Amino acid sequence: MTTQLAIAIALHQLATVVWVGGMFFAHFALRQSAQTRLAPPQRLPLLLAVFNRFFVWVWIAVIVLWASGSWIFFGVYDGNMRWYVHVMMGLALVMTALFAYLYFVPYRALAQRVPAEDWTGAAQHVGTIRRIILINLGLGLVTAMLGSAGRYLQ
Repeated sequence: MTTQLAIAIALHQLATVVWVGGMFFAHFALRQSAQTRLAPPQRLPLLLAVFNRFFVWVWIAVIVLWASGSWIFFGVYDGNMRWYVHVMMGLALVMTALFAYLYFVPYRALAQRVPAEDWTGAAQHVGTIRRIILINLGLGLVTAMLGSAGRYLQ
């Protein structure tokens, strides 16, 4: 059981790093650099191409996080976890719902606007995506902090 738990925790952490680290990079490095250096006809296709690749990894991370987290929660500890784990799972549910909305609504709309060269419409959808990523980034950082330091909280 110890080796399986170690593997589940390692996969859980790696998926967290991919998702939360990707959001941090997208928001604080890519977005700001692209916005200051590229006009909409160059910036928006670039952002769409980045999202096309990144969102595949986010879906993989979401699946790995829910599978490993559920296995740890139910399979190893039979749901008998401290309060911070329950908070983490609640935040994970909110993050997953926000990402699903982001993927199926503004991202899909962005994917239609960019080929049509509707730069104004595409920019509006990028703005919505940016706000959702920022919210999810904050939730992800809190969740990661709880995962690493929660056991030390009284």
